[in-house]
Amino acid sequence: MAADRVDVLVVGGGGREHAIACKLRDSPKVRHVFCAPGNGGTAAEADMSNVATSDSDVAGLLACAKEKKVALVFVGPEAPLCAGLADACAEAGIPCFGPTKKAAELEASKAFSKDFFARHKLPTAAFKTFKKGDADAACTYVKAEYAAGREVVVKASGLAAGKGVLMPESADEALAAVQSVLVDAAFGSAGDEVVIEQLLVGEECSCMAFCDGKVASMMVPAQDHKRADDGDRGPNTGGMGAYAPAPCLTPSLRKQVESVLQRTVEALASEGRPYIGVLYGGFMLTSDGPMLLEYNCRFGDPETQVLLPLLDSDLYEVALGCAKGNLREQVPEVRWKEGAAATVVCAAKGYPGSYPKGLGISGLEGAATLEGVKVYHAGTKSAEAGLVTSGGRVLAVTGQGKDFKEALDRAYAGIGQISFAPADGLHYRRDIGHRALYRPLRIGLVGSTRGSSSQFVFDAIKRSELNAVFAVVASNKADAGILERGRSEGVKAVHVPCKKGTPRAEYDAQMTQVLKDEGVELVMLCGFMRIVSPEFCKDWEGRCINIHPSLLPKHAGGMDLEVHKAVLEAGETESGCTVHLVTEEVDGGPVVVQRKVSVVADDTPESLKAKVQAEEGPAFLEAIRKSAHYREKAQSSEEGSGMCILL
Repeated sequence: MAADRVDVLVVGGGGREHAIACKLRDSPKVRHVFCAPGNGGTAAEADMSNVATSDSDVAGLLACAKEKKVALVFVGPEAPLCAGLADACAEAGIPCFGPTKKAAELEASKAFSKDFFARHKLPTAAFKTFKKGDADAACTYVKAEYAAGREVVVKASGLAAGKGVLMPESADEALAAVQSVLVDAAFGSAGDEVVIEQLLVGEECSCMAFCDGKVASMMVPAQDHKRADDGDRGPNTGGMGAYAPAPCLTPSLRKQVESVLQRTVEALASEGRPYIGVLYGGFMLTSDGPMLLEYNCRFGDPETQVLLPLLDSDLYEVALGCAKGNLREQVPEVRWKEGAAATVVCAAKGYPGSYPKGLGISGLEGAATLEGVKVYHAGTKSAEAGLVTSGGRVLAVTGQGKDFKEALDRAYAGIGQISFAPADGLHYRRDIGHRALYRPLRIGLVGSTRGSSSQFVFDAIKRSELNAVFAVVASNKADAGILERGRSEGVKAVHVPCKKGTPRAEYDAQMTQVLKDEGVELVMLCGFMRIVSPEFCKDWEGRCINIHPSLLPKHAGGMDLEVHKAVLEAGETESGCTVHLVTEEVDGGPVVVQRKVSVVADDTPESLKAKVQAEEGPAFLEAIRKSAHYREKAQSSEEGSGMCILL
């Protein structure tokens, strides 16, 4: 086997390339990894060495690949790809994981990419492009957009090291951004053309795919933190941390994103630009669905430092399959590990502005001994006194665990071992992963009637009194008022028709799929006029609640006015409603919440019903608050899974 092992060349010298090199080195088919130019971390790894060739020197890189007789060139950064490194490798007959210069134009020119999106009807924001000398026309366009109530984003079209996107907060700032790019040349030639596009609102998600020119195999989604300081404040950076898989991308949204990525690869091929390598789509998850912000033609940084630890397949096999145009043949299924990964960037104080270099780094040995922790180097180099800083983003400390809590705890434990000299020279964010840890509870509302009791919960969410969101409203009846209620609240409404004679389990499987596609964590039955199957109960065990118009276990099995009539006939002095977990025993699941009302002498079934109904919304709200609380408690405990089980 040793005689069959190969050498590979990784191009680049950042944290991304350190992670790529380590994952390739772990392949049983790889003997040695050369890194050009690499960094202090790659220099210290076993079966890995640095080569003194710049990642912008295409001729030098090609000569290195030939000299080392490598079986694969794996390109990290975008610049050598946009300069034609993959083309040079193809001419020399060396497999290269990375797109050609023509395909990489998708990142090299934002103007080209936006026109490409329009040509192929890929979802993106409305936009217009302007060239150097058109500043007056660009400003006129900006003024018209703001006059129409639309905010904009200003983007330098060319490569600007990830810093060419300006996010103005007013019309004046937008006009100043145009001046900065087109007139003042703040981004040099990268700003010879500018893209002005409508601001999209939503959560951003990094969605990457391995591509072989025909197929896009999507990776697990990730999210990064661009701002320098806690609370998503401070200037934009190349990225201060990341985590995966991103919970914001529900199965339903993932299907849409996968479709866009695949359509993109097919469209590029149709234009004579077959795409090989990583296609990195930045998507905004808007109320209208996922919208493309931009494409990058390589792995993201620091997303790579969380994606590759979760990759279960052999990266060398995947990359070689892509490079040779036969990914599915080489790797029929790209596999991913269970669990989560999070990385926190250690930066030099002052980054992304001016910052000192040459700061001493200590504690790496201690961090390396911690379970589930890996330190990737970005801006480091060896000096006489030891390892020192050589860039703004210095290290990325990655933690891997069974869930986000464990992954983040491990990453921060690793950082706790590390120090710079002087100590105040180290800067890092302390809130990486906050969106994943404290995400809203996703509720699936299911009913057959108007669902009036749910309005209390809708209103509480709008008042920010409940950290939850209705992910979907579903009904077995097309004309159910609960569907219109959902639509009026801006929630996806789905009719799940039930044909006569359909077995309960079969129908419930369809309903479960609708709920799971939207990432539902808690099911709320509200006037659902069906008895659910044992299979449904098992699928949603501990995560499905229903309400009954009595103080269970009294009057279990009864419905509507017959329950209130029974209460009066029994001479009871109090009644109420019960939120309970749904089990196979009708109305027999554990009680979550009960709210009581008094029964008076002149009550009728109708008047008692009105009193009880008034308590149903508050009862639901209390039960959901318990569910959200239990989920957060589980996330913060050592053994918690983060599920919202109410048992």
